[in-house]
Amino acid sequence: MIKQLFRSEAAVSTCSIGILLFITIIIVLQSKTVNMSENQIQDKSAIDLTTENTAQETFQEIGFFGEVKKDKWNEFVGAVRNNIANSRKEQHNISFSLYQPKDGQLQPIWFERFDNKAAHDFHKEQNYFKNAITVIQQSLVADAKSITLKVLDEIPVITPKISPRTATSHFVIMLLEIEPHHRETFIVAMTRHISSSRKARGNLEFNLYSYADDPNKFVLIEGWGRHTDYAAQLEKAHIKQWTAELKELFLSNPMNSRYIVKDISQ
Repeated sequence: MIKQLFRSEAAVSTCSIGILLFITIIIVLQSKTVNMSENQIQDKSAIDLTTENTAQETFQEIGFFGEVKKDKWNEFVGAVRNNIANSRKEQHNISFSLYQPKDGQLQPIWFERFDNKAAHDFHKEQNYFKNAITVIQQSLVADAKSITLKVLDEIPVITPKISPRTATSHFVIMLLEIEPHHRETFIVAMTRHISSSRKARGNLEFNLYSYADDPNKFVLIEGWGRHTDYAAQLEKAHIKQWTAELKELFLSNPMNSRYIVKDISQ
């Protein structure tokens, strides 16, 4: 009887151990399944952004802050610089810059490029962006204005070099409007001019974009390490010839929408 009892207890014990082992295996498997699901979600997020990068065109925007309150200038620049520094670390940011007129006016301009619109939307969800927006809204005399731009198929954009001496940098930003029937002539002339200018000494950037909503409006951004590099370029014969070629193509005088600025991104 006692032997039967021990046998019965042993059977129960073995059965209990088996059940516990089975439950443990189930818990481990469920845990792995949850972890796999979480990883799949993270991976899918990355894949979605990469897919959009290959399927969509890049997103770029130039903006004009307008006048910044004098007593808010330092705080404004600090907040925007922090946003730029962190934005440049984002995987899908291409470039981000802040410019100030060389005449000292507190009317900065920003320019940003991302791999696609989804990347820009992601950027706007970050805390450093939101913090910058709060400071910007408190600093401006009026609302900022921006222009969404498009890269031209005929003239590929080259990512600008960052000058090691931003204090001496010299940038020219021009808003151009072309007669519609002169657009092709303009593009051909700009293609030739931009190619040669990018090879010039001290050139940091020479890029042309069209407005996203108007193919006859353009933004030209050219950057130089120093003003003397820019001045030397203007004296070259092919630049003078180019200027003469373009003179009759503009719908409005480009000198009226020309900004001479320096890079104050960092």
